[in-house]
Parts: sequence; structure tokens; C-alpha cells
Amino acid sequence: MAARKQQRVRAPTARMREKAEALHERMAAMIPDPHVELHFGNPWQLLVAVILSAQSTDKMVNKVMPELLKRWPTAAALGAATQAEVEEVVRPTGFFRNKAKAIRETSRILAERFGGQVPRTMEEMLELPGVARKTANVVLGAAYGVASGIPVDVHAARVSQRLGLTKEKQPEKIEQTLCALFPQEEWIRTGHRLVLHGRHVCTARAPRCEECPLNELCPSREAPPKGTWRKRAEAEAREMESRAETFHRAVRGS
Repeated sequence: MAARKQQRVRAPTARMREKAEALHERMAAMIPDPHVELHFGNPWQLLVAVILSAQSTDKMVNKVMPELLKRWPTAAALGAATQAEVEEVVRPTGFFRNKAKAIRETSRILAERFGGQVPRTMEEMLELPGVARKTANVVLGAAYGVASGIPVDVHAARVSQRLGLTKEKQPEKIEQTLCALFPQEEWIRTGHRLVLHGRHVCTARAPRCEECPLNELCPSREAPPKGTWRKRAEAEAREMESRAETFHRAVRGS
């Protein structure tokens, strides 16, 4: 199955590029060493975890994965499991029937066509059941260091829209806009920073605007900032570092 051709969005203006540079400086200070909040030991485990995280939380997926891996430690084993057995394990993540089917079928294909290994290209990833661009971007970036794009989930979309970086609603168009604004060598870290900041600071309800290092650059801010942006960035960096202790970090750039 060929990857769906993306519709192009308007190229960013010079002013928007300048704003993106200013935002990048602050995001790099507030989350210097970004991470994914899913536990995984290899690319296949991360792929399964990301599929299960749809309409769920990383915390819940992290609770489910140990039992799943205990029963089926490889792609071949999970691909050969029965639907009912897998549904029982992944039920707490929600939409368990579709998710069980997706991770079983994806694992079977990986075992049969790829030697149990997750492919390293977007085109091959998109051929797998349950895998869209967001999932592929997360896995390729966090597991392999392949900057195929910027993953756009609800958190990344919300932060991007609030910051005035995009007016787009569709994740693929938001991704195109972000990729045009930030250099490719920063796509992996930028994606994780947007997700982490949206999940823990720029939340859907009661965003912590006074503490946000991006406050002065945000047209959607709901309160004036406290102190300098660098002090706020230092505080967020400490918070994110404490949260990252048990998680895998995004692949570092050069």
C-alpha cells in the first residue's frame, strides 16, 4: 500500500521563522533533554506501546506492557497470540478490540516480512496496521533517531495552535507547518518538547501560563509571566528532569 500523498501548506513567512527561532531557544532551555513517557526496551516494544496509547495515557500503557511482554516477548509470539487473550491484557487502555487486532497483525507482519524488526522508513511503517504518521514519527525518532517528521498528538497540536504557529486543524497539516518552521535536525526534540510542555504545563484546562517560559511569545496567554523567561525555563527543566528519571530519552543530536 503506498503512503498517502500529503497536501502542502503555505510556506512560513520570515516573521514566523523568526518567532520559531525564538521559541526554539526557549524550548531548548526548558526541556534540554526530552524523552518519551513510555517504557520500552526495543523499537518493537515502543511501536506496540504507542499503538496502545491512542485514546489512553502513557501511565496506563506502562502498567499494561509488562504483562503483555511477559506473555508475548517477541513480535512472532504476539503475532501468533489469540485475539481474546490479547484483548484481555490490553482492555484497560480502551478500544481494546481494535488495539488487540492492530498489535497482533502488525507483529505478525513484522515477524513474517521484517525478521521481527521494525522498519526504518516512513513508507514501510505506514503499511503496518494501526500505524499512522504520528505513531511512525514517534517510533522512528525515539527508537532510531530518524527525523522523518514531527509527531503531532493532541498536546503538540494544542501548543502549536496556542502559540500561533498554525491555524491548521488536521495533524498532517500541522506537522507540515512545524517541519517548515524548525530545522530537520531538531524535529525529534521539538516534537517531544511540544508534547511534554502540552501535557504538563500548557494543559487543555488551567494552563500554567504564569510559569510558562514561552509566555511572552504566546498570543493565547491567560496571565502575565512571573520573573524572567530563563528562570521559568530553569524551573521547567528541573520538573522535566525529575519526570524523566524512569523514561527513555529522545535520541540526542550531534
